[in-house]
Amino acid sequence: MIEVSFNGSNQHVESVEELACALDEFDEQDQFELWCSVPEGPSLCMLRSGARAWLMYLCFPEDAGHHSVGDTERNGTNSFLLSNGQVDEYPAAWCIDLEQCYKAVAYFFVNVGDRAPWVNWQAD
Repeated sequence: MIEVSFNGSNQHVESVEELACALDEFDEQDQFELWCSVPEGPSLCMLRSGARAWLMYLCFPEDAGHHSVGDTERNGTNSFLLSNGQVDEYPAAWCIDLEQCYKAVAYFFVNVGDRAPWVNWQAD
């Protein structure tokens, strides 16, 4: 079972069809923090701010993790609003296409915690 949390609120999602509907609803928000987690196992976080989004993958709780890497030539940072109201800045080079983020979330869900192989990941 995958636990899904959107902006700090747990969501009831039991199937990939329900996840697809939830992702459609989440996509209506310009900024969000989305977590999918296997209890005591891997977790995937998607942070979105407008057209920018990036992913963080943790193999287990307390893991330093991996983050997505997009265009390494992209300079600067982007601000992301966390579910606790805090605003953090992350390198713009970590951002990847929104559609790829959503596909990675679905892949994690369907494959019970596996990391999307097409995303370029960098260890933290």
